[in-house]
Amino acid sequence: MSVLLTNLFQVWAPWLVRRAVDHLQHGISRGAVLEDAGLILLAVALQGIFLFTMRMSLIRASRTMEYELRNDLFAHVARLPAETYRRWKVGDLLSRATNDLDAVRNFLGPGLMYFANTLVMFVMAVTLMLKIDVKLTLISLIPLPILSFVVARLGGSLHRVYESIQAQFSTMTAKAQETLSGIRVVKAHVEEEGEYEAFRKIHEVYLEENRKMIRLWSMMGPMLSLLGGIAGAIVLSVGGAAVVHGRITLGEMVAFQIYLAMLIWPMIALGWVSNLFQRGAASMGRIQTVLDLPIEEDVEPPGAAPVAGAQQPRGTPAVRPAPAFDGSIELRAVGYHYPETERWVLRGVDLRVRPGESVALVGRTGAGKTTLLHLVARLFEPTEGVVLLGGVPAPEWPRRELRRSLGIVPQESFLFSDTIRANIGFGFDDGEDGPDAEAVARQAGLGSDLSQFPQGLETTIGERGITLSGGQKQRVALARALALKRRALILDDAFASVDPGTEEQILETLFRLPTKPTILLATHRRSALLRVDRVVVLDGGKITASGTHEELLRAGGLYADLYHEEEVVEELEAL
Repeated sequence: MSVLLTNLFQVWAPWLVRRAVDHLQHGISRGAVLEDAGLILLAVALQGIFLFTMRMSLIRASRTMEYELRNDLFAHVARLPAETYRRWKVGDLLSRATNDLDAVRNFLGPGLMYFANTLVMFVMAVTLMLKIDVKLTLISLIPLPILSFVVARLGGSLHRVYESIQAQFSTMTAKAQETLSGIRVVKAHVEEEGEYEAFRKIHEVYLEENRKMIRLWSMMGPMLSLLGGIAGAIVLSVGGAAVVHGRITLGEMVAFQIYLAMLIWPMIALGWVSNLFQRGAASMGRIQTVLDLPIEEDVEPPGAAPVAGAQQPRGTPAVRPAPAFDGSIELRAVGYHYPETERWVLRGVDLRVRPGESVALVGRTGAGKTTLLHLVARLFEPTEGVVLLGGVPAPEWPRRELRRSLGIVPQESFLFSDTIRANIGFGFDDGEDGPDAEAVARQAGLGSDLSQFPQGLETTIGERGITLSGGQKQRVALARALALKRRALILDDAFASVDPGTEEQILETLFRLPTKPTILLATHRRSALLRVDRVVVLDGGKITASGTHEELLRAGGLYADLYHEEEVVEELEAL
């Protein structure tokens, strides 16, 4: 409605100017002229009011749609399987959630607004122009078919170039994110110049693609203006003759020129809207590619209601009672290879861990220890075989309930830019009683460090925990897992960055926890191997040996070799 009223009062003003010019030409009274001026002023004021409401309603709607789309995109990305992030760079996903979304919003807001405004303006102005003089109107609109041809040809080129620009922007964002995340490694290897050169080359390609778009856009604007100028010259020539011969009045000629001038901006805006449309279409295609990625299929937790706005996977099983987890973990004939490769990381793995049992996974680098732990946590899905928790196949568990049964410490400790207390309490729901952070921190061997932090547990750590040492980060991550008091702990080389004395303290606490959780850990540290109930040896993706530390040491083989190698390493570290 605001679009219609805005353009109605906009085209009314020239019609009033027509009347005022004719009145002046016939020498009417001053009062009539003032009346004409007042009506013109009223038309302009009403146009301004409805233009404001039009912009408020359409731009606000576009911002609301942007808000909803960004939330949907983030919710979808958060539900993607962990394997997806092996193929997609974080910087690429970020560019789609920011730059591409801005392009879509510009189309949904200014783009649609100017398109609707242009269309309504064209219809109203041409209607009044036809009322003034049909022949003159048809002659003045001759350039329009040429305009359509120009827009169609250049629009396709703009679409292709903008797709290339957005793809290059994603590459550039990913490179910047990767360099800044690994800035300590970059500086340690004095590779600042090398990273700058790599980024500059990507940026040069991005710049060149933008130059192509600028060239296309620069061609479109002058061509549209030229067509408008030609139309104006035609009207001045033909319309002037019509005034001389008395077919139209001078006022109608003036109004006709104003209407034609009004159409010149829509003609130019049409090209600009076409540019916004091409950008928006290309960006929406890139966003849709992410939204089409399959999310983690899951069963519903008991009594759960669908999340507002969340996509429900097809074929979702009916709601069922939550499985009971007693701490037992079992793998039956499990095999796994990454989707982009054919090499099996694990093959034919059979393993059973009893409730409360502690089992260490040992093997050379690349043996499959971390992958096995990811399969237990259902971060990856096995290519073959099945993983059972509490005797229930993992696919029958709601992921939320399954992961809430496990305390997980990954190989690379990830901390958030928040306080130490907040990092330890990460995983507790809002309204849920948080942990005794100080007690848990001491259990994880962080007690001696608390006094060194400026504000103790309230100390805010940098991004990814950059202000902490590797050992401190690992202990905060361990405290986070211990705070949740889960029935099973999944520890992926959780003591690699901890000194031997602190490791002994942590292990002493860990293996004397009153709840006696099941512990499945990948490790090469001797102190841990001496304390676990059983050691499982992985080699080439298969279990080659299993038993107590003493049994495997007596049997010799790979375990004995690895143990003695670690023994030598720890003795050298102690010197």
